[in-house]
Amino acid sequence: MLFWGTLVAFVAVYVFTFGKRDPDDRWAYVGWLSALLMWALGDWLYGPSALSFLVYGGSLIGWQRRQWVALGGAAINALLMVGRLLTLPERSQGDFIFLLFILASAYANHATYRGLRARRRLAQVQLEKEKLAADAERERIARDLHDLLGHTLSVIVLKSELAGKLAEKHPQRAAAEIREVERISREALSEVRAAVQGYRGSGLAAELARAKVALDAAGIRLVITDTLPELPADLESTLAMVLREAVTNVVRHSGASELRLTLRGQANGFQLTLQDDGRGGDAPEGTGLNSMRERLRAMGGTFERDGHTGTRLQAFVPLSAGTAGLKAPELLEKTS
Repeated sequence: MLFWGTLVAFVAVYVFTFGKRDPDDRWAYVGWLSALLMWALGDWLYGPSALSFLVYGGSLIGWQRRQWVALGGAAINALLMVGRLLTLPERSQGDFIFLLFILASAYANHATYRGLRARRRLAQVQLEKEKLAADAERERIARDLHDLLGHTLSVIVLKSELAGKLAEKHPQRAAAEIREVERISREALSEVRAAVQGYRGSGLAAELARAKVALDAAGIRLVITDTLPELPADLESTLAMVLREAVTNVVRHSGASELRLTLRGQANGFQLTLQDDGRGGDAPEGTGLNSMRERLRAMGGTFERDGHTGTRLQAFVPLSAGTAGLKAPELLEKTS
């Protein structure tokens, strides 16, 4: 009963050490010492068959960031195994192969541990860079809006007040002031539109570059199946937003190792297809995908999602989308 009780405890430590989401060196030492204890106890109770615990101990001590400690602990286990084998009246050369298992498992787990920590650090750095970029973008937008509209709106207010005062005694001057207010307002509207166009991003190519950085950080390979066609500016902006939202979902939820992207031109528009090899499923769509579906629907496009084999997203944008979502004054201005 003593052996079996301690064996259950050792298995729990072993599973917990390798199953922790955030690896911790201290559990490598706990697991290693537990394996030595299990070997000593098993050797006392059952004999040489307990030597396998030294192999498990080598595997556990390797699960940490210090290479010299990992290999040193594995070497101690190997020496203990050699010493025990030399005391046996009968042994074979095959028994010494376990020495290689001890050293190899320690080194392999050490390399895996460091790789895992490196990917975690890379992902954390990427999140911090995205946060800093978002903060900088918000500051830029606030600064630009202040520069664009602060002075202009002040002038509009002053001229509107002046026109109101002149309306009864000098209607012609009041009308001139109102026309000036209209001119200034149109100029401000053009400047705001130009600024908003800049905020929408630098196109699909730039969004692809950002997507590749995010996917690489998550260990997901991006495969572009065809040469990307030239897109009208309005459609390019929309498909870039679809790509951004899709990549965010793939990184956070899919568990995929590969994402395949296809963008093809059709007679009446363009279709973007994104297929990953992740877990798929029919989980409810979040705010991002719902918003994208509504945006495409308002433009006369479609958005489809299939979760049977991984997740497949298809977004179709018609060529008429450049004018489909405009309000009446904008549409008149665009066609005049």
